[in-house]
Amino acid sequence: MSFFTDRGDAADDSPRRSELVENLEALRRLSIFQDIPFEITKLYAYMARRRKYRKDEFVFHQGQSAHEAFIILSGSVRLLMNDAEGRRVDLQLLSPGGFFGYMSLLAEYEWPLAAQSLDLSELLILDRHSFRKILIRYPEKGFLIVERLVQMRMGRMKAHMSLLMRVGEGTPQIGELY
Repeated sequence: MSFFTDRGDAADDSPRRSELVENLEALRRLSIFQDIPFEITKLYAYMARRRKYRKDEFVFHQGQSAHEAFIILSGSVRLLMNDAEGRRVDLQLLSPGGFFGYMSLLAEYEWPLAAQSLDLSELLILDRHSFRKILIRYPEKGFLIVERLVQMRMGRMKAHMSLLMRVGEGTPQIGELY
């Protein structure tokens, strides 16, 4: 498949082109981009950037300013937080295809948790500024994406609250969520 069309095109096999195609494929697998026109998803793929993280490197720390969302292309990431007593609580393990930090695309806030790479990982990163530029250009489809992000967040919040309640009862278990 060509990045610039919906047709196959083997004429240009440059490394940059294949990275863009991989970005597009990673985004199209996310539920928020289902039924979103190819042209819009293609813009997000073009605006996204990649970064590699070493084993145990933090993607972000609790309390830092949030302004990016992340899709795991390879490796794994642990979401964790420190409670009021400073104890670490593991919330979730994410593997390739995992999508996290997405509410930072919609609003400014500080991270209520931290994210740490568990092994050599490559992440696709969407930033708030680029995300909003595309939303403004395509408001009707943008509203659908925003609605799906909120729905996704509500589902994860329910699962995280359940986990935290179990931690309070002395039976912590790390959550494996979508």
